[in-house]
Amino acid sequence: MRMNKKYILLFSFLAFVFFIVVNSCKKDKPLPHNPYDDVNYGTTAPAAPPDPNSIVGIHKNILFPRCAKAGCHDGHFEPDYRTVESSYATLVYHRIKKNSWDTAYTFRVVPYNTSKSALYARLTTCYYADTSAAACDRMPQDIIGVPLEQNYINNIANWINAGAKDMFGNVPAYPNTSPKILYYYATDPTYTKNYGADTNRMDSIYYNPFYVPNNTTLVLAFQTSDDSTTCQNMQVNKLKISTKADDFSAALSYTANYIYINPNLELHILQINTATLPNSDTLFMRYYINDGDHAQDTELPTTNLVFPYKTYWSFFVKP
Repeated sequence: MRMNKKYILLFSFLAFVFFIVVNSCKKDKPLPHNPYDDVNYGTTAPAAPPDPNSIVGIHKNILFPRCAKAGCHDGHFEPDYRTVESSYATLVYHRIKKNSWDTAYTFRVVPYNTSKSALYARLTTCYYADTSAAACDRMPQDIIGVPLEQNYINNIANWINAGAKDMFGNVPAYPNTSPKILYYYATDPTYTKNYGADTNRMDSIYYNPFYVPNNTTLVLAFQTSDDSTTCQNMQVNKLKISTKADDFSAALSYTANYIYINPNLELHILQINTATLPNSDTLFMRYYINDGDHAQDTELPTTNLVFPYKTYWSFFVKP
């Protein structure tokens, strides 16, 4: 049945009126309360400048703008002055890599003591590494020969003399970490052979066992380091040799003796007659030291290291 046109128009008009009324009611209805409208944000005041005698102030005023330049202390080499954290970590009780001409320093910064802090010497000494050098090597190097402004030097001295506190105001404790075994060197009594050379290892692969002739004297030298005990006073200093990579319970044991070569090279050395060792078998080495401050000896290689590291610390006696 066909609907009359006037009814269609009336129906459309009523629908339009209903739409307007409904939406008008929605607009008049209040919105729910927004809890963030109650927050009083106030005014934002600029942060106070850091204490110039603190590590935060020293980093902001000196280390970052003057030293963390491209190609300098920007992470290319230590100390790393990119952040407050990296500055502190690579300064306080951190062993130096470049010592003074008289080897007077151990750490870059020693709390309460500027005279033992290499950082202070680098900023105040014109000829730190070489007294006969043509050019002054005082830091910072972008103004070679010209010292840092005295107020900045005073800030660093004040920070060190107050205990070289961290960003939270804590005085650092002396680290006294476990000693480290740096490397070994295999040679003969004349010190002319390098048994550990890549060309003298199985298949000429640098991490494979090295070869040693039978019925000869093998000299093994070990270099170690520690933050509290000198090489001369290092304890244990034992080498064990086993035919098994991870079992040294029945290993042969040898004691190494201290030898001084120069201020930058102190070693522990031992000699073994290879005729007393099993031949035609890989012999694994493991070295042990103790600084006298730790209950457990430091050993290398450890059982959890990857196998190529263990074979690097091994040799083969030719029959």
